[in-house]
Amino acid sequence: MEAFTEAIVNWLQGAFNNNYLVTVIISIIPMIEVRGAITVATNLGMNPWIAYVLSCCSALIVCPILLLFLKPILRALKKTKAFCKIATAVEEMFMSKAKKLENDAEKEGDGKEKAKEVLDEETKKRKNRFNKALGVFVFVAIPLPMTGVWTGSAVAAFLDLEYRYSVPAIVLGNFAAGLIITVLNIVLGKYSSLILLVLALFVLVTLVALVVTFIVKYKKLKKKQSADDGNGETQE
Repeated sequence: MEAFTEAIVNWLQGAFNNNYLVTVIISIIPMIEVRGAITVATNLGMNPWIAYVLSCCSALIVCPILLLFLKPILRALKKTKAFCKIATAVEEMFMSKAKKLENDAEKEGDGKEKAKEVLDEETKKRKNRFNKALGVFVFVAIPLPMTGVWTGSAVAAFLDLEYRYSVPAIVLGNFAAGLIITVLNIVLGKYSSLILLVLALFVLVTLVALVVTFIVKYKKLKKKQSADDGNGETQE
């Protein structure tokens, strides 16, 4: 397995002939991001801390794009016949993650309010925003697939968390995740390629879970649409 990861690293180095470019490209790949980029960069001989800064900065390229354009793009796709069901399934997936995070934020706020005097409406909103931003930070900071900048930005967008709160939470969470991976690379030394093996396994399991979830959601939507069409014809 170690030979396999070494072969991947060597192929990337030969394909792009530039360690910095390899690091930037890997860091913006969904699910892999800084987790894989830092590990590959250090295995290519790059200084771990240079790899850390470069990977974390590169991974953030997609953040403003997703925050600003993900929801409008999905809304536009839902209006098309070809991509309606796909866009709806993707939207529901991110909405469910955002809803879970929002519920956690509300529970946190309710717990603190019970211990203190009743807060005014503006203070409640401010605390709720803070709890949401904290939730996004923790979500992105966990160095596992589907918890990075891509998913974190999508979740923040569906949380309707303001741009000025979303960006700092995602940036700090991304750098926290990168720091964990960098330290692991330094501690593991020549065995740091194990991180790539674990990451590959997590990515594979995550992809399978996503495909299964997407198929289930797609079938439910199709069944619901067929039922709605049938009811419409009956009424006519």
